[in-house]
Amino acid sequence: MATRADSRVHIERAGVVRMALTTTDAFPLFNAEGERRWVAGWDPHSVHPADSGVGEGAVFQTRKGEGTATWVQTRHDPAAGRASFVYVLPDHHVAMVDVRVIPDGDGRSRAAVKYRMTSLSSDADDFVRAFGEGFEDFMVHWEEAIRRHIVEGMPLSAR
Repeated sequence: MATRADSRVHIERAGVVRMALTTTDAFPLFNAEGERRWVAGWDPHSVHPADSGVGEGAVFQTRKGEGTATWVQTRHDPAAGRASFVYVLPDHHVAMVDVRVIPDGDGRSRAAVKYRMTSLSSDADDFVRAFGEGFEDFMVHWEEAIRRHIVEGMPLSAR
């Protein structure tokens, strides 16, 4: 159900996730396979290449309550600590996600995370608004989930 683009909701949010990991150890946590280690229920299915959803040009899919999201990794630069993704949930929303992992002193790192999200239908307007309003809590959850992975080796919600 497409509607006029000027009536859709768009948000842009940025946050920071601090980690007790070097940048070399932290960067691999931010790709389709790496997120399995700290995101409970994260189960990406690689489309291309068939054996791995990691690297620039990789395409993978995830299932959400709203449907199946198709992700494309648009940047994969381990040396610069940069990864970017675009994902689309048809007739719901589209998002661009940028992550930059940088040193934070004493063998620690931090990830600067930016989300740009736009609803694609009136059904998704409230979802996008709520995502924007809860973004700080979303970043806190990421930080706690990664901390739990580091300490206990399991995703935060897997109890």
